[in-house]
Amino acid sequence: MSRPNLNPRGESVLRTLIETYLEAGEPVGSRLLAKRYPETLSSATIRSVLSDLEEEAMVAQPHTSAGRVPTELAYRYYVDRWLRALPPGHEVEGRLSAALDGLDLDPESWARHASRTLAEVMGGVCVALPLPLTQSRLVRMEFVPVGPGRFVAVWVGSLGEVEHRLMENPWNLSQTVLTELGNYATAHFAGLTLPEMRARLLDALRVGVQEGESLCRRLQELAERWPEDPGGADGRVLVSGLGRLGGLPEFDDVPRFRALVAAFEEHGRLARLLNAFADRASEDVQLLLGTENPYLDAWPLATAVSTVALGPAGFVTFALVGPLRMDYGRVMGGLRWWTRQVQRRQDSV
Repeated sequence: MSRPNLNPRGESVLRTLIETYLEAGEPVGSRLLAKRYPETLSSATIRSVLSDLEEEAMVAQPHTSAGRVPTELAYRYYVDRWLRALPPGHEVEGRLSAALDGLDLDPESWARHASRTLAEVMGGVCVALPLPLTQSRLVRMEFVPVGPGRFVAVWVGSLGEVEHRLMENPWNLSQTVLTELGNYATAHFAGLTLPEMRARLLDALRVGVQEGESLCRRLQELAERWPEDPGGADGRVLVSGLGRLGGLPEFDDVPRFRALVAAFEEHGRLARLLNAFADRASEDVQLLLGTENPYLDAWPLATAVSTVALGPAGFVTFALVGPLRMDYGRVMGGLRWWTRQVQRRQDSV
C-alpha cells in the first residue's frame, strides 16, 4: 500500500477528525470539525480537505448524509505519526498492579487472573497463552519408548523446564534408534525453539536433504506429526471480557457480534495469533490494526500484543483486543507500564 500524500493542512484536519471520533464515537461532520479545529477554516475549505482525504482513502462516509470516520489506513498514520503512550494515572496503576498478584503461581493460573484484570482495567477482550515451548530453546532432546507404537519426546529447554509429548511410533523405532535420534537432534538443533526446529526439518524434507544413516529423514517424519501450534491447545488459551464488545456500536448488529464471538471461540486461531507475534512482543508491545492481524482481519479491531517472561516457568503472551476506535495512548502506555512491572517483580525474585 502506497504512503498517503498529505499536505500539512490535510494532516492537521485528519488528526482533529480522528481525535474527535475517538472521543465522540460518531461520524464527524464538517460543523463539529470546524469547532474542534485549532484554526479558523470555512466550511467550504473543510469539505475540500475532507474530499482530498477521501481520495487518499484516509476517511470514509458511512452514509450520504453522515459525517466522516477514519479508515484503518488513517489509524495507522495516526499511530505512527502522533501516538504518545500515556503513563497510567494513580488509580489505573493501582488497578493494574492487581494483575501482578500471583506471579509465583504456575503460568496458566496467573495468566487467567492477569487477563481478567487487564480486560477489566483496559477494556476490550484479553487473550492469554502460556508459552513454555514456543519461546524455550533446546538444550537436549530425548525420545523414550513407552510401549508398542508410542514414545515420549522429552524437551529439555533453556528456561530449565522439561516438557513431555506423547507421540505415535508407527515405524516401531527401537530404543537404540530413538537414542540416536535424540543425540542427533541435540547436536544439530540446540539453541532453536521447537517451531524453528520443526520448520528447519520440514524445509529439509521438501528439498530432499538427507544426512547420515537416515537419522535426519526420520526426524523429518516425526516433525510432520508435531502440531503446528505447540503450547496452543484449546485448554491453554484464556479469553476474558468478550461480552464487553457486544455493547460497542461497532458490534451492535447481533449477527455480526455472533460471528465475532465464534471467532474468539476458535482457540487454534487465537493460539496462532499469539505464537506469531510472541517474539516481537517480548521486545515491545506490538500494535496490529485491522487487516494487519491476519487471524482477526474480518473485523475492525485493534490488537496490542505483549509477551512477559516468568523466569524458569516460561512466558505468557497477552493480546488486548478492542475496536479500531481505541484510546491508543492509554492502552499502549498502560500495557507498557504493566509489562515493565512484571519484569521488575521477576528480577527482584
